[in-house]
Amino acid sequence: MEKVKIFMIDDHKLFVEGVYALLEDEPGIELLGYSLSAEDFLKQAANIDADVYLVDINMPDISGIELTRRIIEMKPGAKILAVTMHNDLQYIQKMISSGATGYILKAANIKELLKAIQTVARGEKFLSSDIQQVIFGKLGGGEPEMEEKKKDILSKREKEILVLIAKDFSNHEIAEKLFISELTVETHRKNIFSKTKARSVVGLVKYAIQNSIISYE
Repeated sequence: MEKVKIFMIDDHKLFVEGVYALLEDEPGIELLGYSLSAEDFLKQAANIDADVYLVDINMPDISGIELTRRIIEMKPGAKILAVTMHNDLQYIQKMISSGATGYILKAANIKELLKAIQTVARGEKFLSSDIQQVIFGKLGGGEPEMEEKKKDILSKREKEILVLIAKDFSNHEIAEKLFISELTVETHRKNIFSKTKARSVVGLVKYAIQNSIISYE
């Protein structure tokens, strides 16, 4: 089995060293190294080719949110797993909007961290169970409550597009994958937001999980 190459960017050295100690003997993981600041990582980024980047959010120079944007710009298709102490909805939304493929808390055990790394490496999104609870429990204040099991309000094509939106596909990428025009994708996108009453991509993700259109488990 091909190993998943990971690189960490986190200013907490003890945490980084602890994670490395836990992962170094995992047969499916290859540790490429780590940076203790975003600036240090950016200086050597061109020489780093990881499958998954583990990114902290709060760092003294550049935030993990901004760093995620920069990594995606430099390395389109890069997979970012946010590993943080923050379980606030605003951080979750910002990291997902910036391009993070997964989000997990530092308090997670090694088994869940491995699951997150492997899931993200496959190009699938991962939200740990406690983060899903945050989304479901707190998003109601910013998103209208959605009735359970309303998946039939979306057409088959809209569900296909919703799944791709949840996977961070751009309108252009969706159009190419489904062999339709970008204008058609944008029309479907607007209809999906209208039908689900979601106000953000995170709202769409909540709807899709609740209605079994996608799963982050």
